[in-house]
Amino acid sequence: MDRSQFGLSRRGFMGGVGAGSLALGVGLAGSAGAAETVSAIDVSIVTTPVIDVATLPNTYYLLNVRLETGFVEEKKPWLDAPVITHTSTELKTLHVTGGKIAGILDAKTPVPAGAAAYDAQGQLMVPTFTDMHTHIDKTFYGGPWEATIPTQNFRVDRVAQERELLLKLLPTAEERTAAIIRLMHSRGTTICRTHCNVDPVSELANLEHLKTSLARFKDTLTSEIAIFPQHGLLVSDSVGLMREALQSGGVSYVGGIDPASFDNDIEKSVDTTVQLAIDFNVGIDIHVHDPRDTAIPTFNRIMDHMEQNKHLQGNVTFSHAYSLAELSKGELKDFAARMKALGVTFATAVPLGRYAMPIRDLHEAGVDVICGTDSVIDWWDSFGNCDMLQKANEIARIDYSSIEYEINRTLGYATGFVTPLNDKGEQVWPKTGDDASFNLVPASCSAEAVARLPNRNAVVHKGKLAYGVIPKAG
Repeated sequence: MDRSQFGLSRRGFMGGVGAGSLALGVGLAGSAGAAETVSAIDVSIVTTPVIDVATLPNTYYLLNVRLETGFVEEKKPWLDAPVITHTSTELKTLHVTGGKIAGILDAKTPVPAGAAAYDAQGQLMVPTFTDMHTHIDKTFYGGPWEATIPTQNFRVDRVAQERELLLKLLPTAEERTAAIIRLMHSRGTTICRTHCNVDPVSELANLEHLKTSLARFKDTLTSEIAIFPQHGLLVSDSVGLMREALQSGGVSYVGGIDPASFDNDIEKSVDTTVQLAIDFNVGIDIHVHDPRDTAIPTFNRIMDHMEQNKHLQGNVTFSHAYSLAELSKGELKDFAARMKALGVTFATAVPLGRYAMPIRDLHEAGVDVICGTDSVIDWWDSFGNCDMLQKANEIARIDYSSIEYEINRTLGYATGFVTPLNDKGEQVWPKTGDDASFNLVPASCSAEAVARLPNRNAVVHKGKLAYGVIPKAG
């Protein structure tokens, strides 16, 4: 196929630089509707040929940063023992150079004369957010609003609709991906794993667009790609395309989808996926929405392969896995123990209602839990706002109580479990030598940030401003 027909457009979106400060984004950072301004853009009329990336200098000082230092316990007359009621914080000055935190200084320490200095204005610093399950290669976002249409057979009808839409959306795929990345940045995310369609309709065109888009944002987004046979690996005869995609490079995971209900052959579908991963030395990230009677055998067959192939251990993700919510406590405990032993990761988009997952149970069983936003305003789902802090908020409300300590702990679901404090309340982030990747938010502590979902007023990735405003000091 001549993929040039898809028009690999490189039109971009402009970021604004504010006077007397460093600013990047659409509208004023922190103002109502700042991120939503992007969603109103019809990409068919965007003609700007460049992306204006505001940059911080290689070396600078960030003053008046609020860092968490520990938990505060108090004795209440109606309780038998002291309880955590607050989180203590201190203002610090950070020295950033080469994208790393080179030093954490007392707030009263003077910065060297002539050094570049910016003022965090007492805002709380939290680690950058990670969206580890998303599909930024295909979306309505960045174009005119469209809600999902009714279906009679959800999966069959959605795939049929996708076959109709993919070629129509390809000419503006890069602009739409850029719009989503801008939205991700405005919500504080600078690390992601994105799935990318490989299918008989678009072949590798989506992948080519996605790689181009990610390259454009390489300074402000750390990303990895999982190629995804959305129309079924075997049933759509996509094995050859998947091999071609893997040969093209830049792919970290081979995906899969419901070997039982899509491919109608658990053994062959799983075995083919595993062989692709082994042949190209990549991981596996498989979407399984099936019920327990077919999903659990699917997972167990993958784990059987993992026991025979050391390469796969610690390099396999079970995404969605709704069947785990059908297991009894005892069954889940045994299943989670096997996942932990083999290093299987569980990825969830935090479904609500009848699909609510045992997220806390899996995390506390030692399974590596990663979270994502999944679809963002596409033909599969009309919802999605790229807000991982909101995902942490939802997990807190579903699985945790509303006390300071437990809300504080749920921040980790948004940050890949990089948290300012560990479970004992000891400060473990940031440390000298860490990447300077963080958000500045108007909150007193992590618990307040999770509970109240404040604006992300500045988003920094490896020392570079990805979104927002940081005023100059003085």
